[in-house]
Amino acid sequence: MSDDKQMPERLSRETIFESDYLNLHIDRVRQPNGFIIERFHYVEYPHPAVGVVAENGEGKVVLCRVPRYTSMTCGWSVPAGGVESGEDVLEAARREVWEETGFESFDHRLVYTYYPQQGSSNKLFHVVFCRVGERTGSFDPDEISEVGWFSRNEVEGIIELGEMNDGLGLTALLLWLRMANSPTPKSPCPKTTTTSAADPS
Repeated sequence: MSDDKQMPERLSRETIFESDYLNLHIDRVRQPNGFIIERFHYVEYPHPAVGVVAENGEGKVVLCRVPRYTSMTCGWSVPAGGVESGEDVLEAARREVWEETGFESFDHRLVYTYYPQQGSSNKLFHVVFCRVGERTGSFDPDEISEVGWFSRNEVEGIIELGEMNDGLGLTALLLWLRMANSPTPKSPCPKTTTTSAADPS
């Protein structure tokens, strides 16, 4: 349990920018030892995000190739996106898998929650694991360039080559690889159909 006496305290706030996606504040903050930070630049995200490791009955995961303007990259990652207002994290995970791959999913479970950028923002990431069902749609070409299925060895190869440069995707898949060695039995899952992208195996 946190001790309030060991937590920083906001003394004042100047809001520089506001939007539905993020807000930028300059806060005056008192540290637990009494030191005052006169101008703390705080990026506030009103909504958390979720990344989903969606696995089929053959033990493969579905990944998306996503073009990123901020980093000028187009690499593989897990289906992911923001949790909408009033939306449950697991429901958001189901929605994101469908929107970005076209596949239904089930047996969702929240396995990890963390702050990826504690030094400057409250951005919150949830990692969800699930099983993949049938294909009932197609991926959104405005967001996704390609969808493919990857085995554990192929995921390890992508990471080994340094080609998994999305932080949420990397964290989610490392957790999946770690838990793949767990003695806990996996729930059965029906075989999936294939996406428009070829199965790389």
